[in-house]
This record gives sequence, C-alpha cells and structure tokens, in this order.
Amino acid sequence: MPILHANNADFYYELHGTGKPVILIAGYTCDYSAWEMLLENLTRHFQVLTFDNRGVGQTTDHNAPLSAELMAQDVIALADQLNLAKPHIIGQSMGGTIAQAVASQYPDKIDKLGILTSSSQWREAMLRGLKSLLAMRESDIDFELIFSATLPWVFGNDFLQDKKAIIEFKQAILDNPYPQSINDQARQFKVLENFNGAAQLKNIKAPTLIAYATQDLLTLPHESSYMASQIKHSTLIEFDCGHGIMLERPKQLSETLIKFFL
Repeated sequence: MPILHANNADFYYELHGTGKPVILIAGYTCDYSAWEMLLENLTRHFQVLTFDNRGVGQTTDHNAPLSAELMAQDVIALADQLNLAKPHIIGQSMGGTIAQAVASQYPDKIDKLGILTSSSQWREAMLRGLKSLLAMRESDIDFELIFSATLPWVFGNDFLQDKKAIIEFKQAILDNPYPQSINDQARQFKVLENFNGAAQLKNIKAPTLIAYATQDLLTLPHESSYMASQIKHSTLIEFDCGHGIMLERPKQLSETLIKFFL
C-alpha cells in the first residue's frame, strides 16, 4: 500500500503511466478513485498522480482544521517528494479550489492548470445545501434517504435517468472499505465554507482550462465565467451534464484534458 509522509500527514497515493506529470485533486468527500474512469485515457500520455486528500480514504493526519491553503501545501509536498517536476495540476469541485490555491501560491512550481466544475468562492445556497446533507448524517438519517437527496445536487438529466449507473454508483459507496467519517466530512466542509480565492485569481499565471457544466446546481456557469475573466491565460469549456462531470462525461472530459495539456 503506497503511503507517503508529507507535510505532517500520511498520504495514500497511486502513480500511473509515464510522461509529463499530472496531479489530479479530487473533490469534497471523494477519494482518489473519483478519477478512475479517466485514467485509461490519461495514462496513455501522462504520468498521473492520484491521491486521497486529508479527511478522506486512506490518508491520515492529526485531525487539524483543513483549508485550501494547507491542502495546496500538501500537493506541492507530494510533487517534491515524488520528483514530479513542474506538474500539470487538475482539480474538480473542492479539488478545483485547492488547485487555485496551488497555482496562486506556487506559480513557479507548476505548468498548466485545470479547474473543473468549481468556484473561486462557494455560494451561500450551495453551502447550505451541503450542510443540510452533513446534518442528515450527523442525525443518523437512513443512508437511502441521504443518497436520494444527494443525487439531484450532483448529477444531470442523463445520469439521473440511467438506473444502472445509479445502482453502480450506490454500490460503489456501500462497498468502499474506507468510508469517510462524519468528523472528516465536517472538516472538509470547512474548506469550502472558508474559501475565498477571488482576489488571488489574477495571480494565476499558468495556462488554465476552466470547465463548467450546464446542469450543475453546485457551481453555476457564471462562476466559471468569472474565473475565466480574472485568469489571464484561460480557456472556458462547456459540458452538458451536472456537477459529477467525471462520471457523467468521462470520455469527453479525458479527451478535452489530453488536448489542452499535451
């Protein structure tokens, strides 16, 4: 089991493929496996690092408060210890906020940047929605009810109408041998609640791909448009799906990433 001690935490990580290094940063409540459906295509062209953020999966730390800035330090520490020189950085959702922090704080350490279905400051309505889902777990509400309440927040029409995909998604959650604790979910929620990277967007110098989803209820299209207006060298791309872009449009997304990052 590959565990690397970095930045005062023990990180579970996986390296796949060869070539220019790419670091993939998963979103809120998601572990390294969130990128699974993209790996086959990406590893044909890149050396890809996936890992569990603090507060999820097999990564362990000292239960300290989490922030995008701390988790950006984690990314750079992992890159340094694994000798991943000038990696491309790609983050989705909360991973996109971490990616923004990496790019603004360590501009000379990275090459290109990808921000997928994310925001420079999370909206109050979105935060309240996620907080209500967390409160359901804290109140020991039945998993089936929480799962049903979560689906329409995360996915678009095609996925929600695909019974087989929903069953497989649910089973993957139930089969996870390292489920996220309520405490760690609350810790990660604070990353979203406290993040405000709007003022730092102009400090991002890396060529940046910003992807948004037309059916996304968590991050609205205008939030991505705003980021694109503030980041000098940015490209804005639209996907017809919900927030869960990696599960909903894996082939289109991986092909888009390969085209931009090669």
